[in-house]
Amino acid sequence: MIVMLIFTILVSAKVIELKFAFWGDELEAKIVTQACEKFNQLHPNIKVIPMHIPQYLEKLSAMIASGEPPHLAYLVESRALGWAAQGILVDLNELLQKDPDPIIVNKLPQLYWKFDGGKKLAGVSFAAEFMITYYNKDLFDKAKVPYPPTKPEEWTWDKFVETAKKLTFDNKGRRPTDPGFDPKNIVQYGAAIGGGGTSPWVLYPLLWSNGGDIVSEDGKQVMLDSPATIEAIQKIYNLIYKDYAAIAPAAADAFPSLNVALQTGQVAMVLDGQWAMQEAAQIAKEEGMRFGVAPLPYMKTPVTGVEGAPIGIFKDAVKNDPEVLQAAWEFYKFIQNPDQVAEVVRSGLWQPTTLDWYTKEEYINKWLNPQVHPKEYKDAVVNYYKYAKPYPNAYLKNVAEINTIVVQEMSRIFYGQEDIAKVCKEAAEKIRPLLAGRYDK
Repeated sequence: MIVMLIFTILVSAKVIELKFAFWGDELEAKIVTQACEKFNQLHPNIKVIPMHIPQYLEKLSAMIASGEPPHLAYLVESRALGWAAQGILVDLNELLQKDPDPIIVNKLPQLYWKFDGGKKLAGVSFAAEFMITYYNKDLFDKAKVPYPPTKPEEWTWDKFVETAKKLTFDNKGRRPTDPGFDPKNIVQYGAAIGGGGTSPWVLYPLLWSNGGDIVSEDGKQVMLDSPATIEAIQKIYNLIYKDYAAIAPAAADAFPSLNVALQTGQVAMVLDGQWAMQEAAQIAKEEGMRFGVAPLPYMKTPVTGVEGAPIGIFKDAVKNDPEVLQAAWEFYKFIQNPDQVAEVVRSGLWQPTTLDWYTKEEYINKWLNPQVHPKEYKDAVVNYYKYAKPYPNAYLKNVAEINTIVVQEMSRIFYGQEDIAKVCKEAAEKIRPLLAGRYDK
């Protein structure tokens, strides 16, 4: 009898250890580690071991290949659904059917990473990042130019270009529209395009806004060489090389970040991701920069991109053990709750992923930080969620290879100044053999 009692106590005292792999800067690493420690305190029978990993894709891929992945991990966007389709990840829909956690089921709809025709769920994004416009208010005030509007419908591409021209000056104080303007001696540019026109993060939403895209909605036809896509790329190119109102990518590369270009007064507006908010706020605090935010400009239809890597659970780590799987699920629900990572959200690095945090004042007030988010942030960004569209990473097969081609070929245009239609046609031919549809449909 005593032996049985001791055995029962030992079994009930069993602690399940889980490894959680993630990337991130110093603040993110601190907050995620603290969240793990808090979870461990609340769940004495579960111990989550945080693993902050540099060279993330390389090392996580090696762990997966060895059959010893972490139990949970941030999933690299361009690889997540490929891993899921290979049977590497747990289908979270099976867990949700048994336990429809209100936090998980109430995310922004763009943040669910589905596969197997939409029947299975590989992961849910742990952070959201919209593409937006940043601007230096001091430069606008000095040039007597109105700030960009906060309503997406009002911030058209034509208005953006007009504004950028008014904020571009050569060394004699002349604008591009003034006689004698010298494009070889520009001291302040009106705008900078994040990624220099080559990165999907800013490029893709601008293409979408003009009715263009890289591939069709069903993932089976190339659209990179379509008239709408070529027209959009031409407009971006013209802003840089014909209007001289945006800094060329090669020149922008000289800055540590585009926020530095914004702060030093060499660029008045920057199109970039929400992730730059933290650095912008830090520069504002240290250097006195007054910055504002606005939606992304659009050509025909207002739209932005929403980026956010998902968290997944690895089959080889849980090893069909229902107790380990349940422990992993308990942590999954915990770390997906914005309340548990509120500090990193309030720092400006992340946006929350739960719909209520965009629609209900009590939750919005939890993450808007007046020391970080400028006063127009709520109107320009929080309310922008209705216009957000997921990137191809979240649904397109062979997306890693396709994105690589796009970056390489767009570099020929925005760095090499090659003919746009020619490059797009050649890029389309490279992409076409890779088209295999979508994971979610």
